[in-house]
Amino acid sequence: MDVEGIILVLSCQKHRYTRLINLNLNKHSYNNWKVIKVIGKPFMKKEYELVDDILFIKCEDSYLHLLKKLALSLKYIYKLFNIKQGVLRCGDDLIFNENNLIKFLEGEKYDFYGKSPNPDASLKDKKLLENLKFKLTYDNFMLNYYLIHAKELTDSQHGINMTIEELNKYLVRPSLDGPAGVLYYISNHSCNVIINTMEKISYNIFHLDEYSNSYPYIIEDCAVTYIMYRNEIPYTDNQLFYSDYKYDDKVIAIHTNIEKYTKI
Repeated sequence: MDVEGIILVLSCQKHRYTRLINLNLNKHSYNNWKVIKVIGKPFMKKEYELVDDILFIKCEDSYLHLLKKLALSLKYIYKLFNIKQGVLRCGDDLIFNENNLIKFLEGEKYDFYGKSPNPDASLKDKKLLENLKFKLTYDNFMLNYYLIHAKELTDSQHGINMTIEELNKYLVRPSLDGPAGVLYYISNHSCNVIINTMEKISYNIFHLDEYSNSYPYIIEDCAVTYIMYRNEIPYTDNQLFYSDYKYDDKVIAIHTNIEKYTKI
C-alpha cells in the first residue's frame, strides 16, 4: 500500500482503553498519512500483526523498551507500506490540532525534526561528534519512573525482571540536545538508520556502547538523538510541534502528560 507517511502512535496495553480511546486522531489517515497505533505483545506467536489501525508487535510492553518498540515498529511498517516521506512519531497523550497537523504534513520537513526542551541548542554542527564520548550524564529519569511504577519491573508483559539497584547500573548516557519524544519527525533515511543501528545490537537496549562508553539506548528520545548524530544526521528544531498542558492554536498538538505520575 502506497502512503505519503505514517503517523506512528507508540502506546501499550496499559493505555489501550484510556489514552488511545481519548486520542483525537479519529481518521484512519490524514492526507494519505496512515495512522498506526503500536502495542507490545511479548508472547504473541507472530512477529507482528496489524489489526485495523493497531500494530501488535512481539516486544516487551514497557516504558524502558520504548526504543526497541519504536525500531521494531519501523521495521514492520516498512514491510507493510510503501512510505514516500517518513514517520511522525507520536506519544499517546496528545490532543491534536487537526488543521495544524495537516499543514505540517503538507509542508517542508527535515530528516530529524522536532521540539527540543532547549530551543537555543545548536545541534547541526557535526563536529560535536568529536567530543561526544566526553559528554556523559547520569540520567535518573527512568529510575524515578520505576520508583513510582515498581510493579512493572517484575511484570512479565514488560520483560524487565530487575531491581531498581540493577537498573541504576545503566543510567549513564551521552548528553545531547534533541527533540523530546512527545512528537517528532524522522525521514525514511533516518528511520532506516534507526532500524540498522538496532539490528546491529540485536535490539538490546542495555547494550554498552563502546564509542561513548555508556548506555545510550535506555531513554528512547535521547537514544534516537544519539543514533542520528553518530550517523551525522543533523537535528532541526521547531518549537511549534507541541505545547505542554496549555492550549496554543499554533502547535500541532498539546501534550497532556496524563497519568505519568500516578500508579495505574
